[in-house]
Amino acid sequence: MGYQRDRLGQSGVFKALVGRIKRAITEDDGTELSPEVDDVANKIAQAFIAGRFTDVYAMGTPRLQQATPRETFHQRWTEAAEEHRPLTGFQVSDHGDIDLAYIPGLEEVPQSQFVAFIEIAFASVDVPADHLKAFTAGIVLLDQDGEIKIGAIHRR
Repeated sequence: MGYQRDRLGQSGVFKALVGRIKRAITEDDGTELSPEVDDVANKIAQAFIAGRFTDVYAMGTPRLQQATPRETFHQRWTEAAEEHRPLTGFQVSDHGDIDLAYIPGLEEVPQSQFVAFIEIAFASVDVPADHLKAFTAGIVLLDQDGEIKIGAIHRR
């Protein structure tokens, strides 16, 4: 069998990350997203729907951008979304507080920078946003010098 690159979200690393995130999440207290977080979440979702992944990359913290080159980020997310296109809508969920020490790449980030852990589920022609097979991104938002930025983003 020839070489087959792991699809985004299919690697053993991602599966281990999911386990770590599940342990890091506290129970959702039912609070709604702040207007600022809701605005950022909507901008991220709209960029995904339009295929503007470089816009999503630009919303990242310097740490995120240093860890992944822009071209690589764009290519990975374009490929990940391609199998679900066209994306027709989205649903944003707040997953409550998390401990940043459990998130790869954010272990050294002060917990005081944590803003929100959101999930954006995308609807497509055949799959509604609330379906388990919906294309979904988990996003850690951080306060970066008074501005809300993406600290980590992973596909479910």
